Amino acid sequence: MNRYQIALGVSALLYGGGLMAVPLYDVVVAQDGSGDFISVQQAIDAAPRDNQQFVIYIRNGVYKERLNISRDRLYLIGEDREHTIITASYANGTLDKNGVRMGTSGSRTVYVDANDFKARTLTIENGFDFIANQAKSDDDPSKLQHTQAVALMVSRTADRAQFKDVNLVGYQDTLYLRGGRSVFEQSRISGTVDFIFGHGTGLFKQAEIIARDRDDVESGGVYGYITAPSTNINQPFGLVFKDCRITKEPGVPANSYGLGRPWHPTTTFSDGRYADPNAIGHAAFINCEMDNHIYGWDRMSGKDINQQPIWFYPSDSRFWEYGNWGEGAVSVAQRPQLSDEDNLAYQDNVILAGWEPDLSLGSESELQGEVLHQLMKFPSQVTVKDSLGQQSMVDTDQRGRYRISIAGMTPPLLISADDHSGASCLHSDQPRSICVSALVADVVNNGITTGNVNAFSDLQVSELAEQAGIDGPQQLLGMERLPVFSRSVWLQTKRNFIDFSQQTEEKFSPVDYSEQWHQEMKSLSNKVIHNRGYNSQTGLANQVSLTDLAFQPILSLEPGANYLKNKTQLALAQQRITEADTRLFIVGDSTASNYEPDVYPRMGWGQALAAKLTANPSLSVVNAARSGRSSRDYINGLWLSYLRLLVKPGDYLFIQFGHNDEKCNGAKAKRGVIDVANLCTYPNDVSGLPQFEQGEELLSFQHSLERYIAFALEHKMHPVLLTSVPRVLNADNQAALPITANQHITRQNSQQGYKYVGSYYQTVLDTAQYHQLPLLDIQQRVVSAANQHGNWRQLWLAVDSAEFPYYLGRTGSLEKPDTTHFQQQGAEMVADLVLDEIQRNQALKKLARKLKIEQ
Repeated sequence: MNRYQIALGVSALLYGGGLMAVPLYDVVVAQDGSGDFISVQQAIDAAPRDNQQFVIYIRNGVYKERLNISRDRLYLIGEDREHTIITASYANGTLDKNGVRMGTSGSRTVYVDANDFKARTLTIENGFDFIANQAKSDDDPSKLQHTQAVALMVSRTADRAQFKDVNLVGYQDTLYLRGGRSVFEQSRISGTVDFIFGHGTGLFKQAEIIARDRDDVESGGVYGYITAPSTNINQPFGLVFKDCRITKEPGVPANSYGLGRPWHPTTTFSDGRYADPNAIGHAAFINCEMDNHIYGWDRMSGKDINQQPIWFYPSDSRFWEYGNWGEGAVSVAQRPQLSDEDNLAYQDNVILAGWEPDLSLGSESELQGEVLHQLMKFPSQVTVKDSLGQQSMVDTDQRGRYRISIAGMTPPLLISADDHSGASCLHSDQPRSICVSALVADVVNNGITTGNVNAFSDLQVSELAEQAGIDGPQQLLGMERLPVFSRSVWLQTKRNFIDFSQQTEEKFSPVDYSEQWHQEMKSLSNKVIHNRGYNSQTGLANQVSLTDLAFQPILSLEPGANYLKNKTQLALAQQRITEADTRLFIVGDSTASNYEPDVYPRMGWGQALAAKLTANPSLSVVNAARSGRSSRDYINGLWLSYLRLLVKPGDYLFIQFGHNDEKCNGAKAKRGVIDVANLCTYPNDVSGLPQFEQGEELLSFQHSLERYIAFALEHKMHPVLLTSVPRVLNADNQAALPITANQHITRQNSQQGYKYVGSYYQTVLDTAQYHQLPLLDIQQRVVSAANQHGNWRQLWLAVDSAEFPYYLGRTGSLEKPDTTHFQQQGAEMVADLVLDEIQRNQALKKLARKLKIEQ
């Protein structure tokens, strides 16, 4: 079953068989075989024959193929306008396999013969080499006399075609609008002779119309014409250009291009075949910038009923200008101007006869919603970014609610909320801001769309970003434009959220829930710890992390936002924490932290300790240790901030850091500078004094530990310091027994990579002694216990990947043992040692009684 079939199944569950018309891709086309198809036409042909929108994402490449589009509601999205190219090289005079001239219509690269077609961010090209053909001598039999070569043709029966951020490339007859209504926005269309022509209605907005250079015209001659409309006399609008730039390629001389000429196509009537007298072409250029190559309008010839030449003139056509500017915008009698009153008739909805295109949202489109987050301060700033990079910003009110116009934007829309409580949403060298996002895919055009932002919507964005190869939600905001997202992933995250929230409302969503669900969503949001992780290679925040209030993971590592727990289980975790007489909070790193079942038997000692004490009703262990964190980064990454919501007087705070604090080697390849900027703190010197540069006290390990002590005392908690657990290292720095007790010590290297060196182990001892705090010397206890055990591979993570397939080829297998982290047996051993240390420590008698340990 492929991804599209999976999406169909999920859609049927969510929407009773009806698919949402959202601008997320159904299938991928990639020439290297990494997508669902290698050909665009293959993907088009595979679209189901229903009335639902079908979105095809085309990765970068030159696709040498001709497209025939006969299915309604097809949407093509390219990866990059300049590098996603659909091209074919045929001209009017090209002979087909039967030796018959293909004709102008037959030369097209893309043929749209369907309703509600959309395309954006790609190039459609007719690659016929007009310049090379014209350079051939007239007696060269390979020279074509009929050089019309259409890139895009919209058929007579097609209607409501939309194009945005598209290149149309050709020379003569680039764009043929044979019928219907079409819109081109923020696009680029290039050509020479009559390169935008036809019977249909075309609205061009903020487009660049490029007149191309050519070598076959004598000095002072006409190079070409922008338009050649053949609008029927009963059709009020033909080709309308609004706020466009009429530019030229280098080398194109002044006064060499006409704005257009009236095309009366030869047509068969009951009394003969001749130029259509009812094709009274309409073209209007409104508020356009024109370069000096434009000289005005021109005439065009046809044939009368006797097949004799006849001329048609601009004065007999419907050619207009209004408000144009630039060297080519000259107001003369031969260039009729619309009056202010006449120009009022050129409203988009009038030109398009009531149709409201939605690639760019209409002027009445608005977005409103609420931001929910336990830690966020309001008002916060909401940024809305569309698929093409357009952004708007607004502040929420004090309750986190906002409303903003999204007119002109291209869905889907990214919403990012930032309370600016920190220096950045991405960097961890200073405290981060609280930031959360949402993706709005189902947008109401010219109406009000709901876009709520919360932990669960941020998770959905994180999953979509990861599937698109982007390392987290915040990176999306910094990109020039959004990537194209997968509809199947979007649907799966929605389905998973419904299951997790245990709602009977099948369309319940973290993004577009209605006001009636506010309390439900607020309650859910208050039952989770939401944060963003840390990429050690870049030093930036990355994917979303969600845990329950005990910091137990609620997400599988599998893609798709698969929840391990449901709403009821979150409530039980919350109840256990709030109702316990005392809470024991653990802050530290990956040696203590909780892990997902996916990586079992990997386990942190804090995870093992919590499991051992689950049955104790009067005490709740909240293992808030986080993988990869140093004492400094744990605070900057906002993990400690969450404890403020949970702690009570009389609780205990176990503080164990060191593994990542010692990453201070600035000369280390790749990560050195990043580690120093984000993780590093410096140990005390041999005299027991903190080491740091002036003004950078927070880079002292002791001062960093003291921030936790201050936090505990502020909240009337009992702070307890623990030395770090050792790695499997002997005196020769090899992974072997006996494990040395001389660990967590840095020494200067030949590259002088360290500003300060010393013992992190001793710094913990110094800090405990200085503040007269209870100390649990776990490092020495684990060294002794492991050496006595005799087989370190049973304690640290060195498992058979045949039994635990997750570790196949990964660190933690027998072939690649992990000498830092524990498997279950080792974690439980450390937890037992912690319990024993509590029992031995006279300052922790009260806690020992809570643990029901006899003194």
